[in-house]
Amino acid sequence: MSLTALTSNDARLIEQGYPDTDSRAFRRCLGQYPTGVAVITARHNGKLLGMAVNSFAAVSLDPPLVLWSIRRESARAADFCEAEHLAVNVLSANQVQVSQWFGSAHPDRFQMAAWEPDAHGAPLLDGAIAHLECRRHAVLDGGDHFILLMRVERHASYQGEPLLFAQGQYAVTQSHPYVLASREATATAPASDVAVVPLLRLLSIANQRMSAQFQQHREALGLNTSSTRVLNKLGVGACSVEELERLTYLGHEAVEDTLADLQAHSYIAKDAAGRFELTRSGRDTNAAIAARSAAFAAGKLQGLSESDVAAAKRVLLALQDR
Repeated sequence: MSLTALTSNDARLIEQGYPDTDSRAFRRCLGQYPTGVAVITARHNGKLLGMAVNSFAAVSLDPPLVLWSIRRESARAADFCEAEHLAVNVLSANQVQVSQWFGSAHPDRFQMAAWEPDAHGAPLLDGAIAHLECRRHAVLDGGDHFILLMRVERHASYQGEPLLFAQGQYAVTQSHPYVLASREATATAPASDVAVVPLLRLLSIANQRMSAQFQQHREALGLNTSSTRVLNKLGVGACSVEELERLTYLGHEAVEDTLADLQAHSYIAKDAAGRFELTRSGRDTNAAIAARSAAFAAGKLQGLSESDVAAAKRVLLALQDR
């Protein structure tokens, strides 16, 4: 296996259009740019505020300024814009659940997440890999959002990997296979490319490449990665939006967009309790993608011995339990 093979990318066009006529497609395009995940917190008028965002960005070192944005229609927009002091909590890779709590209006999120107040009472979440204690600097017009510009008064960094958000779902950082393989090849005696790439990196590469190659099967049924994942979960039973967020590890907006698309194709409907379930057409489509997945996997495993496949399965199962 060559390094080129490890890092190749088939850049096929997914979709194109104009933001003024299709805001969902525009949002999906923006989702191609990965971001970190942060929770903005504050204490204002005696109440605690908290919101998960991926709009946080650095602005200036001198003066030390950062920004984030909030929808004008958000019920918490006025409170955040009026708060004099705010804190930025950069989440670690193992804080997906924290992100989900603060990405919703869960009433007990500050009881479920451990935290300590900063000097002005803004919650600093335990387990975050960075805290920035800020003072509101300016509130700017950002179209359908307010842009909050904040001056950092104190910061702290902690060990850990960051939680990322890309293409509508949570992700984690990885060293690029080319960089890692090149680094290890330089420090190791001559060997095959496979020998110098660690097992976990090979697993990640295989997963990414298999998913990319399977994409044509999703597209043949009018599906994408998100809609396939949602159909799969609904195939087990009816779910609410919140349950789908937790089970699929997709963001709130990605779940809502996916549900809207699936409803437009009559693949899903709401049951008497307001949860989403598969229609007959949805069950047929879910069965079709499952059949294609089984055939795809069988084709990829063709030529491998049963003992090799069994050994690989044992390794993967063992890794899941660790």
